[in-house]
Amino acid sequence: MTIKETWSQLGWEKKIAAIAGIVFLLIFIPISVQWLLYRFTHAITNDAFVETDLINISPLVPGHIKTLYVDESYTIKQGQPLAFIDDRDYSAQVAIRAAELERGEKELATVRVTLERTKREVDQQIAYTEEALKEAHENQTRANAHYVKTERDYERLKNLFERKVIPKTKFDAIEAEYISSKANLSSAEILIKMRGIEREKALTGRYLAEELKKKVNALESAVQVARESLEAAKINLDHTRVISPVNGVVAKKFLFEGDYVSPGFPIFSIYDKDNIFVRAHLEETKMGGVKLGQVVDIKVDAYPGKIFKGRLIKIGEASGAKFSLIPRDTTTGEFTKVVQRIPIKIAVNDPKKLLIPGYAVEVGIEVKRARK
Repeated sequence: MTIKETWSQLGWEKKIAAIAGIVFLLIFIPISVQWLLYRFTHAITNDAFVETDLINISPLVPGHIKTLYVDESYTIKQGQPLAFIDDRDYSAQVAIRAAELERGEKELATVRVTLERTKREVDQQIAYTEEALKEAHENQTRANAHYVKTERDYERLKNLFERKVIPKTKFDAIEAEYISSKANLSSAEILIKMRGIEREKALTGRYLAEELKKKVNALESAVQVARESLEAAKINLDHTRVISPVNGVVAKKFLFEGDYVSPGFPIFSIYDKDNIFVRAHLEETKMGGVKLGQVVDIKVDAYPGKIFKGRLIKIGEASGAKFSLIPRDTTTGEFTKVVQRIPIKIAVNDPKKLLIPGYAVEVGIEVKRARK
């Protein structure tokens, strides 16, 4: 009996059942083959979630929160103000530091002028006394030469006068000149001593200039410290404005207007929309052929039927069990073998920014490509 004869003998109920079975097989077999083929060529796990790097935003200076500019679920941009801390104390500090700097700069300018004037006067006084000392030495040399000459003439004419060769008037004249030259020489020597004392006094002016120079250096250091203190006060004043470091979304608000906040205590927790990734845990039995750079299919429960593409960028060096608070101790003899899971990280291609941290996903890593 042929198939055609057999078909003609069947009732219409059986014909419908046969047709339905054939249609079912035509649909089921390709789907089953595709399902099995996908599992042979992909490492699959549903222990996966969409994650991102959460950033806790805290101020750099303490104070009371005066204004909060954003709330939970707000989309924010890099550089956008998030909160404002009462800045009255910090503004006062800036004013105080600015006044200290102005006072220090004025004092420094005054001492610098005094130093320049003192150096100029000291240099002029030293030059004058050195010139006067030089002239005194020259005068002493001339007086000494005149004294030596008159002394020699006096001794010679004295002998002649004693022998009655010259008149007394001539002897009296030479004697008076001799006495005068001796007095001039003594005066010249005294003048040298006076000029020397004046020069020593002038030289002590250099010590005063050195002291003023040291004071200028100290004031310059003080002014620099005051300038840096003013810059630090201005920075603290700027830090009363809490700014977003990244583009993202406010995930959590921890404090409210009027609360007191300190550095290290977060006001907001935000996540970076530009750094969304999937963290999955893959059974150790499926790690064969899994390598960095492989293409990953990502199915998100929130978007049924839609498949996101990703790329494997990190494979953990140890299973999660190694990081548990109480590691298992198998030396007691109580041991049950459990398949361990290895953490992996997957970069997601999500140009429309549809994924949100916390979404549950299923990932399939295309290991077939790694075996070619």
